[in-house]
Amino acid sequence: MKRNLRVMTFFLWVNLLLATTMVFAAGQQEVEQTGGVTVVNIALANNPISQALEKIARENYKAEGVEVNISVLPENDLIQKLTTEASTGGTTYDVFFIGPYEANNWARFGWLENLEPYFAKMSSEKKSWYDRADLIQGMVGSVSLDGDAYALPFYGESSFIMYNKELFAAKGLTMPESPTWEQIYELAKKIHDPAKGIVGMTMRGAPGWGMSGAPFVTMVNAFGGRFYDMEWNATVDTPEQRAAWQMYKKILREAGQKDILSYTYNECIALMQSGNCGIYYDATSIAPPLESEGSAVAGKVGYVLPPHQKMKTNTAWLWNWSMGLNPKSNDMKKQAAFDFMVWATSKEYIKLSTELDASGALTPPASRSSTYTLDAYKSAPYAAMTLKTLESIDFTKPTLDPVPYVGLQYIAIPEFADAGTKMTQYLADYVVDKITLDEAIKKTNDLFNQVAIDGDYR
Repeated sequence: MKRNLRVMTFFLWVNLLLATTMVFAAGQQEVEQTGGVTVVNIALANNPISQALEKIARENYKAEGVEVNISVLPENDLIQKLTTEASTGGTTYDVFFIGPYEANNWARFGWLENLEPYFAKMSSEKKSWYDRADLIQGMVGSVSLDGDAYALPFYGESSFIMYNKELFAAKGLTMPESPTWEQIYELAKKIHDPAKGIVGMTMRGAPGWGMSGAPFVTMVNAFGGRFYDMEWNATVDTPEQRAAWQMYKKILREAGQKDILSYTYNECIALMQSGNCGIYYDATSIAPPLESEGSAVAGKVGYVLPPHQKMKTNTAWLWNWSMGLNPKSNDMKKQAAFDFMVWATSKEYIKLSTELDASGALTPPASRSSTYTLDAYKSAPYAAMTLKTLESIDFTKPTLDPVPYVGLQYIAIPEFADAGTKMTQYLADYVVDKITLDEAIKKTNDLFNQVAIDGDYR
């Protein structure tokens, strides 16, 4: 199967995103130019941060001769519409609201506009106002190709350890600020007390590349594992990978929730909020619900760096929702859309969002370092560790040894949506003793070798 065929079959991989909460946005109606006005249509996925952008833009964004029409739509509709639009060269939408997984593939396919020429045309005053250096560089790198930006991060997340300080104090335990996975395992076992309804540690256990795959792949990275060598030979059957598989199973079987495979992040959040769980490894965006009114652990949660092992840094995951330009739109529309994207990802927009809600709940997280100096964020118990985690990640160097791919909790190739999901099913079968570790490793190694062959990577 040649690379042009991979492009044609990309639709199949993206359809699998329906189960992974990946959010897209773009225009809902035809853009048009009438009466000297350039109309840019943008559609956003239906969530509070997107709804805030629609409101703030409607009341505050002013550009002479430009009308920005924002729609907020169910994300499933957006997934179908934007995939069709991008891959067929349609011009209905001027802005694609995508994540790093899409950005890397779409940039290679020619489905996204290179943004560097637009930045080059900016005045010195505008460049200073926008302050690209303030953007969190791991986020920027995740939607770039060969050093050039193909999208602008709007909001996102990384990952870290959250732990119940009350349960730790009751056991006389101390959480290191930068723990190893071995330390996390030992602490979880000491906290675990089924007789009292206490779970030592929770993680996503439900199969899916965006479910159990998210914590698991970062665990593989931390243990020094990788999925391919530089010649695209699968490297799943290695001591490093085996150690990661074994650790994931040990934690969940010996100190985890009872119904391991039913747990998505929703169930994990609920368990942690109940006060009956000691440790939780997941996204930084999970922290606010833990500190919310009604949470039994509000004010009682500690936050530390994601666990390392053989690899000492860059062991978190990274995701964001970013805005990219449709390369098939005409130049006038592209410039108008770019100008809006710059405003929507600026410090000015961040300030306006905090004025709408002083709590920071509607402020895009994980896009700018300066956001974490604002009153709405700096006092939050998770703010400092969130920023520290974000500033330590590098999307382009996911593993200890060199690899031919990028991506921290996944591999940014079109085939990974399917292959990663199959891998997590083998992982689930291994965790519940349906298959042995040898069987799980062989199946996964064979799977990734076949992906490399079918995708003409080697």
